[in-house]
Amino acid sequence: MKLLNIVIILLAVMVLALGAVVGLILFAGGPEELLTETTSEPAFSVLEVGTASDQGFAVYNFRGEGEATILSLDSRPSKKLTIVDDSQAIQATRFDQLVDELRELEKYGYEVVVTNKTTINEGVYVIPTGAIPAYALFNLQQNVSDATVIYIGEKDLILSRGIKQQGWYDALHEEQRKRIVQFDGTLDDFVEQGNTSLFDTILMMNWSRTDNSTRSLEGNGITTSTVGMGDKGYLRIIYHVDDLLGVYDSPKLQLADRTINPEPESAFPWERSTLLFSLNKTNGTAFLSIKKDGKEVMRKLLRRVSDENVFLEKLQYGEPGDYIITAEDNSGVIATGYYHVKDLKIRLLSRTGITYVFGVTVDGEPVKNADAFVGVGESGEKKRFFVNDGRLTLNADLEQGLNVFKMDLYGTTISVPYQNSQENVFELYIKYLTPGLILVALVYFGARMTRRPTYKLRFGDSVSVVRQEIRVPVNRAVESFRRIRSDMNLGKTPITPQEFAISLKRYLTNGSDITEGNVEEILKNLVKSGRLENYRDYYQFPGEGDIKRNSLCRVIREKLIQSGTMFDEKNGKFVTKDCEIGFFGQNFSKKAVIVVESKKEAQHHLSSLSDAENARLRIMQANEQIEIVPIDRLEDVL
Repeated sequence: MKLLNIVIILLAVMVLALGAVVGLILFAGGPEELLTETTSEPAFSVLEVGTASDQGFAVYNFRGEGEATILSLDSRPSKKLTIVDDSQAIQATRFDQLVDELRELEKYGYEVVVTNKTTINEGVYVIPTGAIPAYALFNLQQNVSDATVIYIGEKDLILSRGIKQQGWYDALHEEQRKRIVQFDGTLDDFVEQGNTSLFDTILMMNWSRTDNSTRSLEGNGITTSTVGMGDKGYLRIIYHVDDLLGVYDSPKLQLADRTINPEPESAFPWERSTLLFSLNKTNGTAFLSIKKDGKEVMRKLLRRVSDENVFLEKLQYGEPGDYIITAEDNSGVIATGYYHVKDLKIRLLSRTGITYVFGVTVDGEPVKNADAFVGVGESGEKKRFFVNDGRLTLNADLEQGLNVFKMDLYGTTISVPYQNSQENVFELYIKYLTPGLILVALVYFGARMTRRPTYKLRFGDSVSVVRQEIRVPVNRAVESFRRIRSDMNLGKTPITPQEFAISLKRYLTNGSDITEGNVEEILKNLVKSGRLENYRDYYQFPGEGDIKRNSLCRVIREKLIQSGTMFDEKNGKFVTKDCEIGFFGQNFSKKAVIVVESKKEAQHHLSSLSDAENARLRIMQANEQIEIVPIDRLEDVL
């Protein structure tokens, strides 16, 4: 081969290699040093609970990453759970499966007991008998205890020396009905249909819950959560911090007679609110107190009031969070209020070349729609951009070193610094190509001075790549799973391995790719250890509802979006202009499209119906009022 050809090949290889370097620097952002971090044990403790205006609040201390959900309840909560094993139960072959599911509540501090005793005392009782035992009905009718009964069975069947038919449920008084949570059918039907998770029902106390809110936790500190509540009731806090799970139940709480309502009740730190309130005759001198996260930030002497007096205060606090307002005299708390300072955050999510994507949230929730004016540095020139679903995307050609994005949003300017180490393409070629050209020149002239040899070149099918191996702690993998759902606004929707890979790439590997096999291996280990559960190619945390139902719901949602079909989600169904899409066991108000996993599953459901129900179903199918469709063929009917 001619020497000139060799030189040309060397130049081409060097240019390709340099292109790879440029690509890595521009789009991967370069490798970073792998740091080892020391972690502390996760912790969670409730410091204070109370009421403010029409809100219940809890102040708690935490360390770790996860979330806390606060519920307001209209009945006393209990963590004592009794599952009744009755030998006369109708079609209860899935009893052991039910027990295994509900024993997961022990991780949250529940005492779970299986019994065949015919007495009902305190706590929550699960009675999956198909027909209500006579002793349970007697307990409800005579108010023998205040236990809550979760009953799976019919409203007109009683177990009493056999099975008797009687409309016992309709005969119960309203207060008696509040103590029973009833699901139609037998236990086998209930488990097979998977419409409702008893685990969630019990943990979230669905029969008693009036409101709830969830807050993400990260790091450590003291914070406050609030939730709307009635005149009186209880609070339950469900926390999940790293691997620490638990439930805190409050004593009975009651709202104060008077409320103090700022105007507005919620504002940004750079905004002000007016606190105008009146007090009647007080028992001694009155004080106004404002606390944040259990710490008093203001205490002001009002005065003794002999008749109704009006008070005026201006509120402005720079630290986001919940502020609890109380007015007190010698008799105690006489009025309460609540003031919320909103938290606006803007952070860089990703960079690809000259494209920058920022996340914009208020109180941790993505900003749906907003205008932002963005500039870089002190130039003063700003351009208008649109925030959509918490994302702000813009192009910027930054200088080397520190750059500061100036973003005008909601009446203030937020500065987001960014250290740019990216070199432009021309500088890269000058920096890296020049030494290469010198090397090629030396090879060329050295070769001319020697005898020209003959070479054989071998071409492989692939080029070698450098891989970096890192070990992923279980808690980091679990947190990556949790964070990608938060980033993508998926709530508790199951996610795919591809979405999990995005999270690992974003939070653990600094943007470097991960092989598909590694992602699948991590997910497999998380499922095996009980930290995740999966169905098809979807994954979720245990206790988030039936994984099969949730996964199929996600597939339905994606197929509707892909087909361009407009829809709403109501009562666990997908409502379109022409039909309602749902599952066996649900009620439909228009044409029903019932989704099943396969034709075999549909046949199994149909075989469990009575002759009358089968006949009714066939008539509805003939009149095009109902259609049963395997999930993989749903797009055929959209």
